[in-house]
This record gives sequence, C-alpha cells and structure tokens, in this order.
Amino acid sequence: MTTAPPGPRLHRVLADETAELTRRLLDGFPGGGAPDPRMANQQMLDALDKGEHARFVVWPRGEPLGVLYSAPNGTVVAAGRADAGVVLSEAMVATGWRVLIGDAPICHAILDASFSGLLRRRVRQREQRLMVGQRVADWAGRVPEGFRSAVRGDLEALTDLAARLHVEDQMGPPLSRSGRAAVRSRMLESLAHDATWVVEREGDVVAKVDVSLYSQTRGAQIAGVYVLPRWRGRGIGGDAVAALSQQLLGRGLPGVTLHVRSDNAAAVAAYRRAGFIDHGPWILALR
Repeated sequence: MTTAPPGPRLHRVLADETAELTRRLLDGFPGGGAPDPRMANQQMLDALDKGEHARFVVWPRGEPLGVLYSAPNGTVVAAGRADAGVVLSEAMVATGWRVLIGDAPICHAILDASFSGLLRRRVRQREQRLMVGQRVADWAGRVPEGFRSAVRGDLEALTDLAARLHVEDQMGPPLSRSGRAAVRSRMLESLAHDATWVVEREGDVVAKVDVSLYSQTRGAQIAGVYVLPRWRGRGIGGDAVAALSQQLLGRGLPGVTLHVRSDNAAAVAAYRRAGFIDHGPWILALR
C-alpha cells in the first residue's frame, strides 16, 4: 500500500462495509453526476469484488457521499458528489498518485482543493467522454479484414503502437528505453491474458485494441485503441472496436465501456457509429 492513513473526517473501508459501498456505486450517490453508475464505476466495483476494500476511502462513514480508490498502479479513481471532493482531496494527496480519473464534477472539486498557483500548473488535465456500448443487431458479418486476437509474435509491433499512443494521446513525452521496456512488459502481460486484438493488413499489424478490464459481473472496458497514421480514415479503428465490443457483449457481459478525449471528434464519431452512447464528461489528470 502506498496510501497514508486517512484524516479524521475520512474513513478507510472495512470488509464488512463493502456491501453498502457496492450499493452506492451501483445505484449512484445522491446528487452525483454519473448517468449510469454501474458502468461509470466498473473499476471500483471490480476492485471490491476482488477484496481490495482497504484501498478505498469514503466520506462520511455509514452512508458515504464520495469515495476514492487508490489502485496499485498509481491511478486514483473518484466518484460521488462534488461537495465530497474537498474532503477526499486530503486522501488523494497522500497517495502519491500519478493519474486521477472520474466523473468531472467531483474530480474538478478534488483538484481545486488540492492544487493552486504553481502547483496547479504541474497537473495536466483534460476532459474525456465516458461511452457505453450497445448491442448492434446488424453487425454480424462486418468484422474488419485482418481483425484477430494478438499473439506472441505481435509483441514488438504492439510495443511500438503503444509507445506511439502514449505520445499522441498526450500522456507524456516520447518514452525512454526504460519506459519502453515497461510498455513492452505491459503488452506481454496483456498477451498472456488474451486481452489484445489487432488488425493486420499487407502482412503487418496496423492497429490494436486492448481490454483493460474484464469481469463477467461488471463488464469490460476497452482501451489502448491505436491505428498507424497511414491507415487512418478507413474506419479500421471504429470497426475493430465495434467487432470487439459486440464479441464481448455476445458473451453475456452486462456492458462495455471506453473513454475517449472530448477533443478527438473523429474517434467520438467512430465510436458512436460502433454503437457507443456518450454518457458524459470525465476528467483525466496527470502528474
């Protein structure tokens, strides 16, 4: 654990309190902004299912109005009412966080309470859209040419695509040798879990799509979508996302989600054509 003990107004979730927190995350917090809480809160619900309650801080105890989850990889996820953000900011600062994600109102409140002046300029933030996939009745037979599950032989190509995405998606500067090695390790793990798909054209991998969360109970989340520049404008990315989401929904999962930058109009339009519905703004902040 990298998190520090919460302040006096905060409460670390105990094992026998997970049922109440799960109910809040499924139903939505009173006054909270998420239109579909069960999909918006997938990551936190999955973490509770896995017994990670000690990584959750809530405010107040009993019937919480806000919650903060500190994932092992340095990502912090927030949910609840905006007025809980001031209190939850105390816990977030103590986590040593790298990435903050969550519904826009509470994330704005947390950042406003945590940083100002020069400190605020050290935090980069952007608005994203939470999109939820729907079944598309006429999708059968429209799987894009060359779409398949990734295999071990794709590792170097996948590492290159992921490194390119890191820069183009404004997650940071070009990766160092050690950073690229970390990406390669992450892609190798994804391959081991059969969680990456590719599109192959003319014998080369030209696009990839990852599944960052998979739960028969909570659904799946698609991430890491990238198409090489010379292959863009042909519908490859959107068709690959559509094919994968329909495959996942066909397994009986309760839903499939993804996040996309609000200013990426082409991607937003492609995902809408793929059957995804915009469920409102999220914030992604980087430090």
